[in-house]
This record gives sequence, structure tokens and C-alpha cells, in this order.
Amino acid sequence: IHVDEMGPLDSAKGLFSANIYLQLPSATDDATAAAASPPTFQIWPLGVRSRWDWYRNALLLSGLSSQDPEMQLQLRKKLGEPQSIVAEPGDLVLLCVQRPHCAIGFQDGTRVSLQCFVQHHGSSKRLLVDS
Repeated sequence: IHVDEMGPLDSAKGLFSANIYLQLPSATDDATAAAASPPTFQIWPLGVRSRWDWYRNALLLSGLSSQDPEMQLQLRKKLGEPQSIVAEPGDLVLLCVQRPHCAIGFQDGTRVSLQCFVQHHGSSKRLLVDS
């Protein structure tokens, strides 16, 4: 579990990840099997909206920049149930990278995707694609 940008959420600006999935390990043309596909990634609906929220939860949130196994277990316990996202080949998924998220591993097959960051600095400014 990690974030790509630390700091409070701001409705006037933000950093997003754009992910286009080209190939996934469980990709299939069968609609019934596709509905049972495992999640591609998970995102937690944590919304730190002020510096005070950030400081109050600093110890837990500092774990979002660490891959320490014990800290990862603590994050999963404290953050609660994530939202699971199932992507199919050809899907574009945009996510706010200030929210905790993680990719789901797999045993067999190959995942191929294209990814870039999209910066939003208000409705009067153009989106900036950052690869």
C-alpha cells in the first residue's frame, strides 16, 4: 500500500495516475469468467483534507512510503476494507494518487499496461501529462 504524493486532498488541484491495461493474466473473452476476474488493484477511501488530519495520523500515514512488511500489515488493519477495482484489457483507470492504493499480485500470466501521471491545477488550467 502506498501513495505517490503525500499531502492533503485539495479539490482545486491534484495528481492522478492514468493506467491503460493492455493485457492481464486473467483476461478472457467469456463474459461469465470475466465477471469473476480477480481485482487488478485496490484503493482505500481515505481522504486527508487538512494538515491537521495529516499530523493527527502521521504515524500511520508515514507507512505509506514504506514497504516494510509489518507496516503494510498495520496499514491494512487500520485502513479497513479497500475498494477493489477489476480492469479488463483496454480499460483506462484514473485514480487519485494521494489516496492509498496497491496493485494486486498474480501467480501466472503477464500484466501489460501503460501509465502516466496527470496533474490538475484548477479548471482554468490545462491538464499536464507527466510520464
